[in-house]
Parts: sequence; structure tokens; C-alpha cells
Amino acid sequence: MTKSLSLDIKTFLQKDTTKNFLKSAQLFIDLLEKKDISKDSFLKQAHIILIDLYLKGHQLEQIDLKYSSVDTVIEKSDVKYFKSQNQALVALLGEEAFYWEIFDPINDKEEKPVQGWLVDDFVDIYHDLKIELGKIKIGTDEAIEDALWQMKWSFLNHWGMHCVSSIRALHFLCYEGKVVM
Repeated sequence: MTKSLSLDIKTFLQKDTTKNFLKSAQLFIDLLEKKDISKDSFLKQAHIILIDLYLKGHQLEQIDLKYSSVDTVIEKSDVKYFKSQNQALVALLGEEAFYWEIFDPINDKEEKPVQGWLVDDFVDIYHDLKIELGKIKIGTDEAIEDALWQMKWSFLNHWGMHCVSSIRALHFLCYEGKVVM
């Protein structure tokens, strides 16, 4: 970081809720980039990390936009940036990677179950978090604020739903005897 951060951004970064969320997000990224891990170990760790990630995402406070705006675009275009090596590991589950859910369990008009896919869940969570963690490394008020705002928004509107769906599917895989605990 070449530029000094503003006091309000520094203060937000020092909050326990922010630090705990960023640590949990990094654990998920690290798991998906980990090499040489067995399928069962990967799934057990993913289940534990996703439970924690969801809780920490829920506890993450919403940051007010002061240095960035909804029009802020901070790009990280390097294709090699996304290294989800374990996407193939999850795909090895075959049919077990697929699960059924009611997409909107609150909507009484939504009666038909839809098919979910752990691979899609993991990749979407990974993608959403990896981009924003990369923005934080840029180290400017604008980039950090935008990243933190995006992570909370995406928790509420995208990756949080993938997280809940994958936690439920992993619960059945882990506790119904499909994965050695």
C-alpha cells in the first residue's frame, strides 16, 4: 500500500466482524486452491468452513459508500487469477454433486424442486470472494470500500444462497454415510 488509508476505512478493517469474515473467506479460497487433498477431507473441511463463512458473512457489517459508488469499476482481468483446482475434485462426486431444493422455499407458488450442483455453488462463492479479496489488496480507500460493500451485498443476494444450499447438501453427504467422517 503506497497511499495511507483513511481513518474510517482503517477502523472498519479493524472491526472484529470484518477481520473474522475476511479470515473465513480466505480459508475458503485456500481450501479451493489446496493441492493434494482427498475428496472426503475436502468435503469435511468445506462443510466446516462454509458454516463459518455463512455466519461471518451474516455478521459482516454493511459499509457505507463514501469513496466509491455503484458505478465504481475496479477490474482484475487476469484469467489465471482464478485457480479453483478443486472444482474437479467436487465434480468427482458424480451424481452426489447434484441435489434437489426448492429455490424459494417461502414462495408458495414455487412447488417444483430445482436441481442444485455443488460445483456451481463452490465456484460462484469462490469467484465472488476471490475478486473482492483481490480488490482489498489494491490498498486504496475506494478499492477496499467497494470490495467490502460488494462482499456484503453478494452475501445477501448471491453467494450466501449458494453457501446455504451447499451446507445443506454437504450435511447429507457428511452425515448420511456418503463421506467418511
